[in-house]
Amino acid sequence: MNVKFKMPKFGRKLTGGSMMKELLLTVLGTTISIVLTFGTAHFVEQRQTEQAQRQTAMMLIHDIDASIAIVEYLAESEEKQKAAIQYVIDHLDQIDSLPEDTLYTAVTMLGLIFTDGKFFDDSKEKVFNSSQDSWKNLDDVPFVDNMERFYKSRRYLETMTTQSPQWKYPMSQEEYYDWLVQTESNNQSPRVSCAAILKEKLSDPKIKYYIDFSSERERILRQNAQFWKRLSDRNKFTMNINDEELAEYVKKSQQSGRTVRNSDIIGQWEYEMSGKDMRYYDFTKSGTFSIKAVKYYANAFYSGDIIVTFLFGGKWDINGDSLTLNYLPETAKAEIDWSGISYRAEMRDSVETFINNHFQEKALTEVGRKQCESLKKSTYGISINKTGDKIEFVQGRSGDSENANYYYIKRLNSQR
Repeated sequence: MNVKFKMPKFGRKLTGGSMMKELLLTVLGTTISIVLTFGTAHFVEQRQTEQAQRQTAMMLIHDIDASIAIVEYLAESEEKQKAAIQYVIDHLDQIDSLPEDTLYTAVTMLGLIFTDGKFFDDSKEKVFNSSQDSWKNLDDVPFVDNMERFYKSRRYLETMTTQSPQWKYPMSQEEYYDWLVQTESNNQSPRVSCAAILKEKLSDPKIKYYIDFSSERERILRQNAQFWKRLSDRNKFTMNINDEELAEYVKKSQQSGRTVRNSDIIGQWEYEMSGKDMRYYDFTKSGTFSIKAVKYYANAFYSGDIIVTFLFGGKWDINGDSLTLNYLPETAKAEIDWSGISYRAEMRDSVETFINNHFQEKALTEVGRKQCESLKKSTYGISINKTGDKIEFVQGRSGDSENANYYYIKRLNSQR
């Protein structure tokens, strides 16, 4: 709607009534203009404040939900490890013939090669506690109270898991590492080495106590997860945020590129795994893919590297922002190259034994085939950068950035 005001024409003669009429119109026009200007500014500012409130609230609610996922994973791991080690205890007289995966799971209950005991990312908690903008944006007292209760509870749980004797692994990282080194140097199979360490450790009263406390650890973890779920639900209700809106927020916060089209992915790509290990992808126009994973194995027995190349193939499909890889187990193949290693004459037997035990093409090809069968149909969140030479793969729990894995592959030939 266009509103026009007739302004006075200066320089012409006005009667008293006309002058008063023109003056009133001028004042009225100026007043309405001021009201519209400041009213619009206030509306815009209020709208921006509401949006900032919701963004901050969703960031903090997502922090609760991500922490719940971590605690539930820890509880599930505790349950699986307890079941495995209890099975070993109940069949101790048959330990040498028990399944390898059961023995390994039982050992992981006692220690890990690396852990810093810190499970949670506290960056959002620091923002909540220190940012004036957060407090300005969160003027809802129940919401703030719930966040304070959550962070206090999470800090207490993390302190307990890192300092309480009932939560500390019975095997130190150094002891676990020594066991791995001794196992490797003796060329023991995983079954034999796991059985040996369990025979030794299960007679220790302290370890028996740690195992017996497993049910209590699981109970505490699940109780915290349930308590945090209630706080998350209350905050969503208080701020009128539904799960779909939160999922969209998480998706946007994770996405750093644009959606990938079929034509974008066609070509050859590379991914640096670790050290010298590489993985190469080739996506074709016909919808097939091939993967070549090159791994380098060093050992104290020899100089240089044994190079193992795993080959996989299958079909690919892009649907929206997701890439699906359908692996074909029959395409799996392993190739071994040990021509680049050298060793002293007295190490010949050790090297040959090591190669015979771990580097046989038939056995490694079977490993690759089983890996294909376990992968079968793998789906990744996918996006591409503006220049089209780097793709982001996201694999993990949907809507959970803390538990998602990110992979970045780059184009082998930037000339498209």
